[in-house]
Amino acid sequence: MRKPVRALNRRQILKIRELLDTEHDVESRGKPLERAEFRFHKWQFIHKTIHDHPFSVRMNQPRAEQWREALNIIRDIGEMELIDWVLLQVEVAQNLSNGIQDMRPRKGGQCHPLLLEYTGNRKRHALAVLHFAREGEKEGLYTVNSNWHSRTEHILKNKTGCQGRGNGGHEDMPWDVPE
Repeated sequence: MRKPVRALNRRQILKIRELLDTEHDVESRGKPLERAEFRFHKWQFIHKTIHDHPFSVRMNQPRAEQWREALNIIRDIGEMELIDWVLLQVEVAQNLSNGIQDMRPRKGGQCHPLLLEYTGNRKRHALAVLHFAREGEKEGLYTVNSNWHSRTEHILKNKTGCQGRGNGGHEDMPWDVPE
């Protein structure tokens, strides 16, 4: 008989939940540096939690079921991006088992190392954004926010071929920069 998978550490789960509860306030009111620090610390702690809790899934069951089992373990963390990623793995595994090919390469093996890799990549991305935000604090950070978009027509009115918002005309201009 297989030994039951132990639950994630309750203390770590509560700390992650506290972080996630404050996420909306930080994202809506924080400065770019504060938001970047928050995201980095969030992913750092999620990665540590998953690292501290190795688990294995039954390899003799279909891949989609393996990912569902992993989802049941990490669901308590409550990080929607992580849950969405695992649900995507379930969906892709189901499609593959039904003969529907996916363009993205998928790795086999245990789910825990793949979760560690994903959270490690999110942590590294958050660290890169944090370094960018720190440099921006020193040298000035160019941001594209709602104020910038409201002034777009004024900024671009002298350019030929400029169309209003929603009609294009914003090519070669950055969009995905924190406010």
